[in-house]
Amino acid sequence: MRPLRTAVLALLTAAAGLLPTVAAVRMNSSADDATAHAASLRTPVLVSALDEPVLDDAGGTGAAMSTLPLLRAERAPEALWRAAQQHHIGNEMTAFSSDWPQPHCLAIWIDGVEVFSSNPDPVIPASVQKLITAAAALAVVDPGEELVTKVLTDSEIADGVLDGTVWVVGGGDPLIMTQSYADSHRRQPQLRTPMESLADDLVGLGIETLRGNLIADESRYDTTRFPETWPQRYITQLNSGPLSALNLNDGITGFTTTLSAAEHPARWFVSTLADLLRVRGVSVDVEIDVSAAPSGMSELARLTSPPLVEIIQQMLRESNNTTAEMMLREIGLRSAGEGSTPAGAGAAERIVSDLLPDQSRPAVVDGSGLDRQNMVTCSFLAALLDHYGPESAFAAGLPVAARTGTLSHRFAEHPAAGRLHAKTGLLTGVNALAGFIETDSGTVTFAQMLNGVPPEGRVGLELQESLAGQLLRYPVGDAAALRGLTRAPA
Repeated sequence: MRPLRTAVLALLTAAAGLLPTVAAVRMNSSADDATAHAASLRTPVLVSALDEPVLDDAGGTGAAMSTLPLLRAERAPEALWRAAQQHHIGNEMTAFSSDWPQPHCLAIWIDGVEVFSSNPDPVIPASVQKLITAAAALAVVDPGEELVTKVLTDSEIADGVLDGTVWVVGGGDPLIMTQSYADSHRRQPQLRTPMESLADDLVGLGIETLRGNLIADESRYDTTRFPETWPQRYITQLNSGPLSALNLNDGITGFTTTLSAAEHPARWFVSTLADLLRVRGVSVDVEIDVSAAPSGMSELARLTSPPLVEIIQQMLRESNNTTAEMMLREIGLRSAGEGSTPAGAGAAERIVSDLLPDQSRPAVVDGSGLDRQNMVTCSFLAALLDHYGPESAFAAGLPVAARTGTLSHRFAEHPAAGRLHAKTGLLTGVNALAGFIETDSGTVTFAQMLNGVPPEGRVGLELQESLAGQLLRYPVGDAAALRGLTRAPA
């Protein structure tokens, strides 16, 4: 019996040694061959024809050889199943995306590994660009920090009268809103910093009469109202409101029927504050102006924003262009000492490139993705998402299919409903989607950007829906992944 056992063990050793060679050959074969190879690893390859017991090394009786499957997925090296999975997905996704509009790109990551990438060249990301803005912002701010709008004065309240100069100093809060403006949004509730609270706090100080000067200080950022690279139609269409460090209602003054923008956002802010005080019974007789507050003034009141992480999440969830452009200026201020779009764009590009030094550097021109000069690869975006992961505060801001934000009205009858968490992007000729999708066995990270999409119809949206359905088929994890390669197509 011992010679038989020795011969079998030798044969097993030789077979095991062939695994890397088999894997290498299989990586150069067809997808069908890879599937068949994966299937072979699920069943015993070498078993004894004898039913008699085998002596173990301790001299005892071992299990019959017919009960010992020797080459199974559970025993295959991790590198083998990863290579088989990557090969299979690569062949499948190449065929799946072959007729997409050009140029396009697609990247898929599973368990921290890029298993598929098409087109290494950068393309236009549209609003998926906000992922870059969010990442750069989180790198330069404390997530729990709040942006503060301050009311300062050089006078004192005497017998209910404040007679002097009052400055309202903008802190870059993009979410200051009146209740009526918040109510005008289709999706509710809206995260906001309530403008009414500032008026209430001033009344609470005992102010019954306000005389003198009411001055807006928007000096935190520059006063360029829109990125200078934008075409005039973006401004006319109010794809973003005019930008100011002292911002109210996204810089939008009219919103009940047709939108209109404030010509001077900071001046309009303090004018609205004066009106809110009057509604609360305060006599207001002031001259309104715009200038920087001098140092040494006394603080009367302050208005604090939600935590910055929540502002960033709102920007991603609702794809708010005004918030994104103001966040970019905040990035510029903190990284380069200048609250401008060019400073913020340069800083954001550098920050995210430092996060992912192995990826091609993106071109950052604005914060919202409206500018068609923004360029990035799918591999970069998927790597950025993977860097944070699906359980991160970063990922928590992504819209959820058929549930929240810009995906709330999409995928309602799709298997991805509630399972797809992704940033959307839409410009003329551009559709983009990047995020996470929860499969039956784990999470797949992906980025898809389609340029050259026909402007009519739903071609881009339908390709996003078909991609989500395809990604839901992919397994995650070692043995699960290998077994999944043999599943019949859904």
